[in-house]
Amino acid sequence: MSQPPQPPEWTPEEWVQAWTIHVGKAYRCDRCQTMVMVTKGGVGTLEPICCGEPMKLVEHPDTIADR
Repeated sequence: MSQPPQPPEWTPEEWVQAWTIHVGKAYRCDRCQTMVMVTKGGVGTLEPICCGEPMKLVEHPDTIADR
């Protein structure tokens, strides 16, 4: 039997983009409204937890103060 087609491998640039933690990203807790912002970037994963639940990425953190 033939093997199913394999998805293409990621390029090094795609890996870096996918695994880079960017300065300025903000996360908010839906329960207590706590916010955190990335102030030091790097390579890896970031899964912030608050009140026992994953925090949600804030798409436009600069507009939060306007509300």
